[in-house]
Amino acid sequence: MKKRLALLFVIVLLAFIAYVETPTAKINEDYVYYYGETTESEPASTSEEVYGAPELEYKLEDTTVEDGFVLETYREYEIYKNRAGEVIKNVPTSNREYLRYKQ
Repeated sequence: MKKRLALLFVIVLLAFIAYVETPTAKINEDYVYYYGETTESEPASTSEEVYGAPELEYKLEDTTVEDGFVLETYREYEIYKNRAGEVIKNVPTSNREYLRYKQ
């Protein structure tokens, strides 16, 4: 009985710690960093100013045919946009995905 009670206490304690560590916990609402618009006044941005976190997107980089299979290589890009939603720059990352299918 004592082992079950101790196990239940540990599980409840771990669940509470996990909740407190999440950025959306009510206890942390004053310290959470948001990527969206804030209520504070911000200076007007220029068209070249990056706004928010970059979006990640895979783009087709190469297509080859090997032994009756088509091999497509996709590369991940970080896409930076301004407040108007216009793309400012594309930065390639080192992440690649390979898709292989029979011709």
